[in-house]
Amino acid sequence: MAICLACVGASSQIIGRPTWWADDERWSTPIVSVFVVVVFGAATAIAVWSFFRRPFTPFVSTSGALLLGASALADADSSPGSAVVTAALATAALLLSIGSFSGLDRTRPIAAE
Repeated sequence: MAICLACVGASSQIIGRPTWWADDERWSTPIVSVFVVVVFGAATAIAVWSFFRRPFTPFVSTSGALLLGASALADADSSPGSAVVTAALATAALLLSIGSFSGLDRTRPIAAE
């Protein structure tokens, strides 16, 4: 997701309709730098969290997918092309997080038939 977000941010900057977190005309350079670190840091943190099988992985990944969807909504007006790609990434992330619920440990035994 972080690599895909980098591609979306770079391509939207090249075409002149940057995403909300990479808009250097709206925000100052230090603020854009903080936004970029937060966006990539969140995606990387979720990946590392999942890799090490930390507790609550499905919930952490679902929250990341929802934040990505909110980012797509924030870009819908100013950068609709980027918003569509970000929404597709959010959908993929949500499907991955739904799949991660299948790996939860079952705490109660399944009743024998």
